[in-house]
Amino acid sequence: MWKNNLWLLKRIWKYTPGFVVFMIIEGIVFGSYHAVSIFYTIKLFDALEYARSFEEIVQVIVSYSIFLLCFFLFHYWFADIYNPKMREKLHIAIHSDMFKQAVRMDLEKYDNPEFYNDFIWAMDQACTRAIDFLEDTGKLTNRVVSTTALISVLFSVDVDMTILVLVAALIRIILTICVNRTNLECKKKLNPLGRKDEYIKRVFKLPDYAKELRITKVCEPLFREHTENMEEMKSVNRRYGKKLALLFTVGFNISVIAESLLILLILYKVMVTKTLGISGFVVAVNATWKMSWLLGDMAERIMKYHEHGIFVEKIITFFATEPKIQDGEKEAQDFDSLVIKNLQFGYDAKKKAIDNIDMEIRKGERIAIVGYNGAGKTTLTKLLMRLYDPNEGEILYNGENIKNYTLKSLREHIAAVFQDYRIFACSLAENVAGGSYLESQETMVRDSLMRSSFGDRLKSLPNGIETQMTREFDNSGTELSGGEQQKVAIARAFFKDADLVILDEPSSALDPDAEYELNQAISKYAEGKTVI
Repeated sequence: MWKNNLWLLKRIWKYTPGFVVFMIIEGIVFGSYHAVSIFYTIKLFDALEYARSFEEIVQVIVSYSIFLLCFFLFHYWFADIYNPKMREKLHIAIHSDMFKQAVRMDLEKYDNPEFYNDFIWAMDQACTRAIDFLEDTGKLTNRVVSTTALISVLFSVDVDMTILVLVAALIRIILTICVNRTNLECKKKLNPLGRKDEYIKRVFKLPDYAKELRITKVCEPLFREHTENMEEMKSVNRRYGKKLALLFTVGFNISVIAESLLILLILYKVMVTKTLGISGFVVAVNATWKMSWLLGDMAERIMKYHEHGIFVEKIITFFATEPKIQDGEKEAQDFDSLVIKNLQFGYDAKKKAIDNIDMEIRKGERIAIVGYNGAGKTTLTKLLMRLYDPNEGEILYNGENIKNYTLKSLREHIAAVFQDYRIFACSLAENVAGGSYLESQETMVRDSLMRSSFGDRLKSLPNGIETQMTREFDNSGTELSGGEQQKVAIARAFFKDADLVILDEPSSALDPDAEYELNQAISKYAEGKTVI
């Protein structure tokens, strides 16, 4: 637990060291506030009980007022100005590193459900978890400083009373630990049920499923699954609810008994033994109530580190995952030939997607790969681009095993349109350029779109090639049809102007006229190039 939390602290320190320092300073300052308020109360009641001069009382009030002014100025600066700014900086830094790591990650990791689930969680929760951890650290610092100060005050007032407070607080801490463990166990049971519930809600919420829900009876098994899932959630909540109710009842009764005994002890010392004055009485009651809450909250904060440690493990695993597909040392040159020898590959050990493929492709050739669904056509294209490495056999680019080339140089010579192409939430020009778009590239972008038969649609776009694609970031963005999206994906391949072009079912979403135009464009574009 501590190892994982320390890793997270180092990561946050790397991104925002000032945030860590000021979060702890804020904890110390806030912690001192409780102690100062107690001392202020002591001074006031001492002044009244022992008839101090009015000037002394004014000095006490003025000093406390100055402290409060400085305290709240710092607090509001930290809470409303510094903290939001640092949160944003931390958010950007964490996600930037995670995005870079996600791009480095092997494609095969997406085929591993357990890893993929943890990967999704890490992407979704890393920033929230880091900020929660930091806030808990600041609050724990606050509680430690406050508790230390209050114990010192209580010891100076009465030793017996302090011991009774600490014993009651210790019992409360133990009960709090039990409550948090029970809550954690309950969460573990509820998490998979919650994911199932989210899926069912998503099906009825998203437009992707709307048509099928209306023309089929798929609702019936989903309704049944939802009912069974809810019953199981109720069963878990009922089972752990009984344990929590018992713990809360015991904790509440102990708190009431301890506070009652404490008040009786204080009154006995004030009224019978006369060993405690009015100021001591007020301070003791005030400090006792604060101590009881502070120690209970401290226990909760410490238990949260256990929870942080469990979830941080997933983030550590994500960042520690090194890609198996590593760079070679050579720079790939212009394409001349591609030789495939005894190529074998399977996504798992049970079944081969590619089995003993031999092939040779020379510069300028146009190759059509034909096969049944699931025969391995798309898998072969992924192997050629080294998105996966074969289990056996080798792929030679210009006579050299593709593993010996740097990934960047190899992929620069290959343009691909995948079967499951994607349009991104950025401008049309950036979609075609496959990244940042420069004004000097305008002619290339337009030519690529014209070649892919997107010319007519381009004329109707409000901002031409600067038109925002999708409505993810902009409500006025343009949504393209499936065929139009495919033309943009093909334009992206044309724009790259690579030596080797791989088109995985490039006309699957096009009508016959558009398919004919595309074939003509590919024929013209592919002069001197190699096309698969």
